[in-house]
Amino acid sequence: MNESTTAKSGRDTRPRTAAIVAGLGLLAMAVIAAVSNFGAIQNLTVPGNPGATATNLVDSATRFRLGAVGLILVAVLDVVVAWGLYVVLRGVNSSLSLFGAWFRLAYAAIFAVVINNLFSALRAAPADPNQAFFLIQSFNQGWQIGLVFFGLHLGVVSALLWGRPGVFSRVVAVLLIIAGAGYLVDGLGTAISPVYALELGRFTFVGEVVFIFWLLIRGGRVKGR
Repeated sequence: MNESTTAKSGRDTRPRTAAIVAGLGLLAMAVIAAVSNFGAIQNLTVPGNPGATATNLVDSATRFRLGAVGLILVAVLDVVVAWGLYVVLRGVNSSLSLFGAWFRLAYAAIFAVVINNLFSALRAAPADPNQAFFLIQSFNQGWQIGLVFFGLHLGVVSALLWGRPGVFSRVVAVLLIIAGAGYLVDGLGTAISPVYALELGRFTFVGEVVFIFWLLIRGGRVKGR
């Protein structure tokens, strides 16, 4: 192997490594978020019943707290994934890739801030069930509104994927723009209407799953993209 080939190999390694890191990060986030949110936070929250919710929080305080800690880990992984995707896609357009990374970082920041409402709800539960319930609702609404930035992030990633060669990349791009649109509608709907309840993101997220496989199998490769 000559020096030119070695140098080229060195340049190609980082995007591929970043793709694997981002893919594994997204996979870990999906598992942790599902367990933390649905297995702990939502499972202990009784819709329309502050008293029962407060009782659940007092009786299962450790479980609820671990769920909140898990969501903090998800926010941290969002930062890692933002870096990984920037490295993978900057070869298409560095400025646009950086722009997309900032959208994801903005979402992660909002998410991290609203998670604090969960810890506040846990402290309020024994004395003020209504306040605890309000804080959990505030967490949910803040998270939904933060999805505006997440939807914009997926839109930018979709545009960058469309600029790569290969049919598979463009299929993933289309699926991601659909997922991003779902999150964008959910976020704006929550911000505009107090009774919004469509939750399109639960049905349009398929592109994110396919994207994980794209990152782990083909992301960052120079040839055969």
